[in-house]
Amino acid sequence: MPVPKITAALSDRRQLTEKFVQLFFELKEPHTFQFQAGQYASLGFPDNPLRRPYSIASTPVEEHGFELLIDTTPQGIGTKYLMNLPLGGEATFLAPMGLFMLAKDEQAKKEKALVFVATGSGIAPFRSMVTWLLQTQNDQREIWLYWGLRYEQDMFWEEDFQELTRAFPNFHFHVTLSKASEEWPLCKGHVTDCLSIHELPAEAGYYLCGSKPMIEETVALLATKGIPKESVHHEKFY
Repeated sequence: MPVPKITAALSDRRQLTEKFVQLFFELKEPHTFQFQAGQYASLGFPDNPLRRPYSIASTPVEEHGFELLIDTTPQGIGTKYLMNLPLGGEATFLAPMGLFMLAKDEQAKKEKALVFVATGSGIAPFRSMVTWLLQTQNDQREIWLYWGLRYEQDMFWEEDFQELTRAFPNFHFHVTLSKASEEWPLCKGHVTDCLSIHELPAEAGYYLCGSKPMIEETVALLATKGIPKESVHHEKFY
């Protein structure tokens, strides 16, 4: 089926850290749309055939708009366009797109726990998935979220995730910093270093989003732990 073209207006731009920005879009045409947690929107540009994919960071409950997370560091065509888009300015997307969604049917039955692994802005689809699973679906499975960043000042949304750990005992949140200060009390190094010192459930679904090296390292690590390939999922554009 063809992917719907949507027009949305930028309603807010929130600077989360020096490099990460959260964007809020209000749908104009159509006025509502449905997606599944984990999917993305493909941004188009005027007079340019290029497109750029951005994972949707909000949950499917929000049918009249959506949120995106961008890392401004690369300063590519997508970043420049979105950062220069004025409040109220309209952008066009193809959405929803992608197959990076929670497993269904028989595979879902095999995933008796869920482990999400992200680096940087790869946290976006997991914010959607985790929030939707816990707050909307009341999912009772054990859920882990591992997130790798460089510096302490790069962190954002951590208070939201910590609040979820307090509200839902089955949710566990771990941040790893590759360039942490000496005072940092939690995991240091790559996110795979943090994964390697925790017990990884065998009958679980593993969802990866972030840099290509992280995904390759994590896939290799999970293989050594005997995790079957069909239980490991990652977005195709990484």
